[in-house]
Amino acid sequence: MQTRPVIYLNHRQNAQGDLCVLFFKHDDAILRRIKQNGWIRWNPDFNAFTAPSNQKTIGHLIDVFDDIAEVNTFYYHANLKENADSITIGDAHYFTGILEKRDKLGSVLLLPFKNKSDRFIVINFKANKNIFKIVSNCQSPQWNKEIRAFTLPPNRSVLIRFLEEAAGLLKVRLHHELSIVDYQILQLLFEQAYCKDLYFKSCPIEFIKFMQLKAYSFSTINTYYYYVLRLLNCYRQNSLTQINAFDAEVINDYHKKMFGEKSYSEQTINQSVNAIKLYYKGYLKRELELDEVIRPKVGKTLPKVWSQEEIKQILNSIDNLKHKAILSIIYGSGLRIGEVLKLRVEDIDSKRMRLRIIGAKGKKDRYTIIGQYTLDLLELYFKEYAPSGFVFEGQFGGQYSTSSISRILFKAIDKSGVPKRGGVHSLRHSFATHLLESGTDLRYIQELLGHNSSTTTEIYTYVSNKHIEKIKSPIDTFLSEKN
Repeated sequence: MQTRPVIYLNHRQNAQGDLCVLFFKHDDAILRRIKQNGWIRWNPDFNAFTAPSNQKTIGHLIDVFDDIAEVNTFYYHANLKENADSITIGDAHYFTGILEKRDKLGSVLLLPFKNKSDRFIVINFKANKNIFKIVSNCQSPQWNKEIRAFTLPPNRSVLIRFLEEAAGLLKVRLHHELSIVDYQILQLLFEQAYCKDLYFKSCPIEFIKFMQLKAYSFSTINTYYYYVLRLLNCYRQNSLTQINAFDAEVINDYHKKMFGEKSYSEQTINQSVNAIKLYYKGYLKRELELDEVIRPKVGKTLPKVWSQEEIKQILNSIDNLKHKAILSIIYGSGLRIGEVLKLRVEDIDSKRMRLRIIGAKGKKDRYTIIGQYTLDLLELYFKEYAPSGFVFEGQFGGQYSTSSISRILFKAIDKSGVPKRGGVHSLRHSFATHLLESGTDLRYIQELLGHNSSTTTEIYTYVSNKHIEKIKSPIDTFLSEKN
């Protein structure tokens, strides 16, 4: 049975008074119905359609969309978030509303492209009238008739102008082949998700430069930037100079508040501690005893794994040779998703049945095993696809994308009927667990996985069934007594 689209109502206020805001995924039928009702109008303040809010509004909206969509009023009545304020109960201070997210109408992907001798950036997005209108109204993009897409020249000032024009309404994503090293552009990308009022504080742009010089990945820089950005905007009443002078006591108190909100996990707060330590001790060169920063004790979470039979069912459900080879090499060699993306043809040593992993986590190289099943698949794959650089190339050349591999796995899980027990990294967990269950020494598994510490690898001893299966439950003594 096909589910109907949902329109979520939200109660907001502005200079026009009380408004009912309509949020929904793009749907032509809904948009046509809105055009037929002039009292529902586009409101640029909220980047959404709105209607006057009164006691009859909800009833009218339900009637208008009754045959094409479901009208959901949960968020219309749940106005606690809009009216929330700082409250002190005992010594725990709860703060909300930091870095409020912008409502976006959709997303676009900036894709580097070469056509003959020309190089440019393609603005790629799914067919959507609203997104098309927003992009076409921007000054920077040009319509390319040959490839039938909007494009941008690979120029710093042009890209900055496009981000300033579009990022308020659209989420701008980068293709993994598009490398950005300009600090101002990175700052715009990192901050595009948040509402910027008069008191919004940006991180010093030099902090991005500092992290780039430390050779941190784009993902790590983005994560650390967010946590420092959150700290700065929690203390908007303070100047940047005052915040930079904070001592460990203030930062301890800040993380206590985060923990008190109950919506942040121990792992999240630990990431925040790492980011803020880097900001003060690394970037600011502060002689601050941040070792005093309270780190919450992180609970032990066991990795989720599939059985060998379930792995077999997942792989057998895949018809596409390339897709099957990708998942087979991840499981069969215990690779991280980033490692399979960077794998090159010359890294495969079929005679010695080994894989060379270059620049893995921690900038380390290592060797791992490759199975005969995987080698047989790769032999067929090489004959059909003939890769010359990366073993697995994307649709537009260059590296394959992380999201594409995730989609392959989840599609295979659905088709095979195997329970979903995690994402692509669970294949690596399954590799380690199955090696341990087959009697492989933990030290060798540590080397194959590229773990710094044996403690990290020891987590698989808690997942393995090797010893547990030999233990009988004490309740079974009841059966022997009965007999």
